[in-house]
Amino acid sequence: MIIFAPHYAPHYMGFFLKKSGIINFEIYLSSSKYMWKYSTGLKIDPKSWDKVSQRPRHQRGEQGTINNDISDVLNEYAQVLNELKKIYSKGLTGDILRQEFDRHFKKITAEKISTASDYFDLFITQKKESQSVQRDSWQKYTRIHDCIKEMQKKNKITYHLNDFDTAFFMEYIGHMRSVKEMSDNTLKRSLGYFKSFLNWCVRNDYTVNKAYKDIKIKSRETHHVALSLKDLDILENLKLDKHTSWFRDLFLIGCYSGQRVSDYSRFDKKHIQGNVIMIRAKKTGQFSYIPLNPKLLRLLDKYDWKLTKINKQDFNVEIHRFCKIAGFDEIIIREKFYGNKKTTEEIPRYKLIASHTARRTFITISDDKGVPISATMNVCGIRSIKTYQNYCRLNKETMTQAVIEAWT
Repeated sequence: MIIFAPHYAPHYMGFFLKKSGIINFEIYLSSSKYMWKYSTGLKIDPKSWDKVSQRPRHQRGEQGTINNDISDVLNEYAQVLNELKKIYSKGLTGDILRQEFDRHFKKITAEKISTASDYFDLFITQKKESQSVQRDSWQKYTRIHDCIKEMQKKNKITYHLNDFDTAFFMEYIGHMRSVKEMSDNTLKRSLGYFKSFLNWCVRNDYTVNKAYKDIKIKSRETHHVALSLKDLDILENLKLDKHTSWFRDLFLIGCYSGQRVSDYSRFDKKHIQGNVIMIRAKKTGQFSYIPLNPKLLRLLDKYDWKLTKINKQDFNVEIHRFCKIAGFDEIIIREKFYGNKKTTEEIPRYKLIASHTARRTFITISDDKGVPISATMNVCGIRSIKTYQNYCRLNKETMTQAVIEAWT
């Protein structure tokens, strides 16, 4: 790592190339005792990067000119750091650096990146390094970026932000439906992530084709299932081996708390306030207030509140296993829409039950039992009534009985 000048100590800094070709600025801050990272937004072919000098290589021709320009910007980082060090001394923090670097280098960075892929690389890098979203979220952005690169290769074209017009999005939607076999509901969510990227571009004053604002995908009613009280009773009384029993109990904790597995796997006695568990959702940052009902408390005490983190895919495999044992094997007809095309599939119910079914089950049963919507939303950390309605499944037995009684 390079030490630019003796008076920087202990503010050691250097430039490092990521696999994507984006150049990172890294510095050890004595005020925080950690390496702070900042994406310069500058991109270079790894073959043109010198790891020893942490600068672009000296080359001839057009690439040499580009390398010299990048070197000038990197040297300016050292100069800006020197000025900030004089002002803040040991009080220099990562927040101050990010604010000043954003202000100083924003225009320079924008001039050095031009293609849509360049902007996507910068956007994803910032998402990762700011830790503002979970891993599965920035991976969704990466998959969108990969799709754009596939389309570039197919069409033998390099996309720029202004190329994302209506015609592009029609082709993109068609690509996702035919090549990626993405149903309309999944595509609607993916398009939302794409728009988040373009909104970020707008906020950063990058010139964007505004056509994306009018692109919409019609959502379709889904076949997400929720379990009934009878189903839960069957699961509770299943005779299972120790391994499968653990996963069954973990799933039931989700049903009794209404939380995502990423949250209830973090339950700890320190979160208890009175007879309520108060925890901030990992995904949204929203607080949930979970009453310690007897069924939930019994299972948490059974495992001494030690619920280890589990891979969601592995968890879903185990859920399918014990739900099959429970006899949840009646056939469900599932429809998927791909624009004007519809596919129909017959599938046993247990294959539709997954980790998120637990949260949906809690909300559906609470609604059926007459728990006020506002109370359920506070328990689950849900902010909008629309989100609540997406979770709440129709209890056909209750609906049928109510209609029969009304017309008897």
